[in-house]
Amino acid sequence: MKRMNSILAISGLMLIGFAVHADVAQGKKLAQQSCTQCHDTSVYTRPDRQVRSLDGLQHRVNQCERPASVSWSKKQTADVVEYLNKTFYHFK
Repeated sequence: MKRMNSILAISGLMLIGFAVHADVAQGKKLAQQSCTQCHDTSVYTRPDRQVRSLDGLQHRVNQCERPASVSWSKKQTADVVEYLNKTFYHFK
């Protein structure tokens, strides 16, 4: 019985991880619809870019919601951050 409870607990944690996993394709769609209203993608790759960490990227995306006139859910914001990080920044 104890082993079964452990297996169920681990399975539940794995499902939670999948439920909150960011969707890169959705992030790309949101970024293309909103972020490119103000700038093109060169802002992510320029040598003097100001974003230097994953936390910094999260903060920047949060800051950009207002100028882009969007109100994303936490999941949508996570999707955009994941897309930008996987595509341009490569923070760990």
